[in-house]
Amino acid sequence: MPHFFSIFLSYFIGSIPFSFIIAKAWGVDLKKETKNGHIGAGAVKKNCGLFPAILAGGGDFGKGALVIYLAQKISGQEWIIVLAGLLAIIGHNWSIFLKFWGGKGALVTLGSLFCLLPIPFLLSLSLIIPFSLIKRKEIFKMRATSFFTGLGYLLVSILSFIFKFPFAFSLSPIIFSLPMIFKKNS
Repeated sequence: MPHFFSIFLSYFIGSIPFSFIIAKAWGVDLKKETKNGHIGAGAVKKNCGLFPAILAGGGDFGKGALVIYLAQKISGQEWIIVLAGLLAIIGHNWSIFLKFWGGKGALVTLGSLFCLLPIPFLLSLSLIIPFSLIKRKEIFKMRATSFFTGLGYLLVSILSFIFKFPFAFSLSPIIFSLPMIFKKNS
């Protein structure tokens, strides 16, 4: 029973549409303003400005970290914890509160990875960010952002194996990227 509760709670928390709520507080309806159906911190920045986007992004990052923390406390089972993170991202991308609209899940994913794999996550950021600032142009005919995001997830996964994190946790960057890929291509 605690496993089911942890999973349900994760989807529910992930579905809280911080970007939509904050944009509404600034007088903007993101469902009307976004043409691509991605209601996230990027849409808030475009339509409301930097400060509201930081608030929205903080909320998204925080809910990713929160579901991992709660799943660790409620369940403690490795695969349930990873599933909780995955369902928070799915909840964010297809929010029950927005009739299954939502963001792309990037900040929720980062919050989940930060809480689940803090050392590999921070080491990966320290390696990826400087390199990505130098190489902003297109790489291998891909958007640089997609390339560096994928590279970052792979690096977090490799480092978590090196630091001997549980197997399920080490696979989580790859698992967490799936709803983002699906959302981007839908």
